[in-house]
Amino acid sequence: MKDLSEKDFFKFERKKLDFPFYNDNPNLSIPRWILLAISVIIPFILIFTPHSIGGRFENLLYFILPFLFFGIVANWKYDLICKKFQKNDFKLIPILIILEFIFSIAVGFIMMHIFNMHIQSNPALTELNSLFFWVLFPFQIFGEELLKIIPFLIFLTIFYKVTENRKISIVISTIIVLIIFGLIHLPAYDNLISVLLIQGLGSIFTMFAYLKTKNIFVSFLTHLIYDTITFLPALLILL
Repeated sequence: MKDLSEKDFFKFERKKLDFPFYNDNPNLSIPRWILLAISVIIPFILIFTPHSIGGRFENLLYFILPFLFFGIVANWKYDLICKKFQKNDFKLIPILIILEFIFSIAVGFIMMHIFNMHIQSNPALTELNSLFFWVLFPFQIFGEELLKIIPFLIFLTIFYKVTENRKISIVISTIIVLIIFGLIHLPAYDNLISVLLIQGLGSIFTMFAYLKTKNIFVSFLTHLIYDTITFLPALLILL
């Protein structure tokens, strides 16, 4: 493991916390890296490939596979990405939610009124009156965070091995992950520019929550509250 100095870290990062794996902390064998990659590749394949697996249960699968495989790879040390909440986290979360709303409104306005593009509504809006949807909803959101963070850790390790520059590796890995996360929404929204901007680039706020705190619970809660708030108007109409 390479010793890192303060200059290797961004100023916004939480002190004395770092990402797992990339700097051999802990070291993973090649088979474990392969297993970690499989944990997100399978969900990606399911998203883009027509198949007959049942819809709502499939959303649960997107959580179970990466969560279970990460546990196996990390010897069940989930504290590598699951940290205790700190006091400042409860200040950070609402700030990021507000910023994401501002970003989404601004991007939506530009796409609709300047480029005359149609913005498709969230397909989940048709399921809001289902209790089963709300039971699975938190697991789905946690799974989506895993589908960002696990690829981020993989790409971070690859680029850090090549560049030996932590900051550059974080930036490149984050950009790639945001693009990938946007693209996995393409089958649901069928608009490349929209998913890259709204679901992809728009996820920078939940991604920042993890980059800053190294705690998936913070990015998960930010994501969960944001999506819940966006669903509220439609839910009130259904009720």
